[in-house]
Amino acid sequence: MPRKATEAAAPTRTAAKRTVTRRTKKTETTEPIVLTWEHVATRAYFIHLEAGGDPLENWLRAERELVAA
Repeated sequence: MPRKATEAAAPTRTAAKRTVTRRTKKTETTEPIVLTWEHVATRAYFIHLEAGGDPLENWLRAERELVAA
């Protein structure tokens, strides 16, 4: 029996499997935080309120904490 016109025109290949592409967020380039005198002085002041101690040591501790952050 002859094939119908629609069967003859149908593709004989199976559909290709689509590959999954995951979207990733672009990493935003943030500017480095500029360490100012005011930032260090404020942190050193709060360290002094918490623990007291030597002002120079408080200042150096404040600088270390802010650079690490």
